[in-house]
Amino acid sequence: MTDEAAAVQRAWTRHVVLAVALLPIVAAVVRALMHHWFPIGDNALLYVRVADVLTENHPWLGSWTSASLSVGENMNNPGPVYADLVAPFAKLFSPGPGAAIGVGVVNILTIVAISTAARRIGGWVLQQWALLAAAALAWSMGSEMLIDIWQAHALLLPFLLLMVLLLGVTDGKTWCIPWSLAVISVLVQTHISFAYILATLCPVTAVSYALAWRARPHRPLRGALRSRVVIWTGLGMFALWSQTIYEQFFGPGNGNLSRLAGNTGGGDLQVGSATALGITARLFALPPWWFRSGFSTSAPNTTLTGTPEAPKLELPGLPGAELSAVLVLAMVAGLIALVVHHRRRDAHVLAAACILSVAAVVGSVLSVSQLTVGRVGFSSHHVRFLWPLAVFVHLALAWSLVDRMLRGVRNRRPSQRTIRAVPWALGATTVLISVAAVPYFAQPQGPVAFYSSMPILRRVMPELEKLRDVQPVLYDVSQVRIFEPFSSTVMMHLQELDIEFRVTDEVMIRQLGEGRRADGSERSRIFQLQGAPALLNNNGFCLIALASELSPDEEGVAIEYADQMAQELADGVITIDDTVLRGDDAAIEPVMRAAIAGDYSAAQHIVYEGYLSRWYASGEAFSERDLSAQFPLVDYYMNTVYGLFSDQSAPCP
Repeated sequence: MTDEAAAVQRAWTRHVVLAVALLPIVAAVVRALMHHWFPIGDNALLYVRVADVLTENHPWLGSWTSASLSVGENMNNPGPVYADLVAPFAKLFSPGPGAAIGVGVVNILTIVAISTAARRIGGWVLQQWALLAAAALAWSMGSEMLIDIWQAHALLLPFLLLMVLLLGVTDGKTWCIPWSLAVISVLVQTHISFAYILATLCPVTAVSYALAWRARPHRPLRGALRSRVVIWTGLGMFALWSQTIYEQFFGPGNGNLSRLAGNTGGGDLQVGSATALGITARLFALPPWWFRSGFSTSAPNTTLTGTPEAPKLELPGLPGAELSAVLVLAMVAGLIALVVHHRRRDAHVLAAACILSVAAVVGSVLSVSQLTVGRVGFSSHHVRFLWPLAVFVHLALAWSLVDRMLRGVRNRRPSQRTIRAVPWALGATTVLISVAAVPYFAQPQGPVAFYSSMPILRRVMPELEKLRDVQPVLYDVSQVRIFEPFSSTVMMHLQELDIEFRVTDEVMIRQLGEGRRADGSERSRIFQLQGAPALLNNNGFCLIALASELSPDEEGVAIEYADQMAQELADGVITIDDTVLRGDDAAIEPVMRAAIAGDYSAAQHIVYEGYLSRWYASGEAFSERDLSAQFPLVDYYMNTVYGLFSDQSAPCP
């Protein structure tokens, strides 16, 4: 084969592998459009901010950060640049297509940038490994996270892009610096937790760059600082951070940058070095590593133990402190040995990858140990940046291993055949992983975990038109359950319908901006109830919508069962043993006595709130007929029913 033919073949192979690596994202976007998907939960709240770009409610900052719960002061992530990237799609499409296409395009461009940057830094060899790493990370995330606007998931592929760019900087490539600064701006502005790991990665990268720069021919420093590249980089950084700077000096109250700086290292409880070592060892050194099966279990959401005065964090499934320390130290020592080995044979790109990997492992321990834990406990999304780091470290190790193997066979007769087989093997592996990532798979993490609530919201959305004649509306969030997916999704659809809504909750104001602060001129107040309260609300409020995860026909059967049980309880057909009043159920005694005495409304409370189901299962409630087949449907309905109500001066619609 001639050199020209080989070059054409390599170009064709590169394009095919890149196209297949993008396939899971394209498939996820198409699937979302076909199934009328839309953002839900926190994703919907983030999309409200996206749709507000260049409106009177333009977001000057990133979203409210849950770190506020740890330090006791409301703070936002530093900037809105990710919202700006997705905003053009929000202007063209409704929330579902706008979010899916917008996030999908950002991730597609990210993988294209990973491929392009890797090829320019390390040629076709690094490009193959980088595409393999991108495909593996996309597979680990699962299809639905590839269109997830939630920061912890939306930034995973961009962070992998940053690692590739930092590899170039570590190797002394100046052109990587402006692009690295741009990606760093996107990451830190969108989720402040990236600042912790970058505090380790960037100094190591800068020192390595300086050493490589001094060892090669270069222009004088003074001339370099006056170059066109430096000037344009400065202007670009000012543009990226201009909104953050504007809010700091001209926004209401204390500027957000001042809030963030004043609460650095704040919070009553930090993750700590022992737990940080365990998490790092779990992801970098022990199966299932960063694989799909460990996405939810390697660093699980964990509530605090101990007392309010002395809370403790104990993550299940982590290796012991001694084993974790041994594993992490062994990995660091091995990577340092590889740095020395690659430098001796002048494999400078591989050496740079291993240097950055050392910083990644050490930085993982340092950054995670400093993270604060809120009152609700440890949240895995605060350490999600470890997944791209672990992928990159394993890329460096695998690349080193294959490189050593190739050098071992280079002087043997079949060496050329083996050398030619490696690119095909890497490309085939990338294709297989990408194809495996195409089918639908939703990790039970973040807003994706609430997909089961979509049928409810699809039935609620058309009913919001009833509020058009009583706007502006006050959305009262004082009764919402923690982590519920409904309120923000309803707000997103109110925005889509051009129904003005406002809030009084200070956290929501930080999320939505001062333009949505209630001023007392609102014509109605809307609020939501879930479970039994949604069915037992007898205060004369207007019912806007009522729905559950059951179909309307199944709901009808469940309500029929529940009302029949309530009637039988009031009529004495169903009897209850007094032993139920032991322990926590003692508080329900007045309601139970009223139900037994024939009060149908009290009997409804006993049934709808799940007491009768629990008592029947424990043998403390009795009936002449078998109710065991009816309770599961009734309980499911009661647990998933959602009601949206309005308190308004105008007649109910």
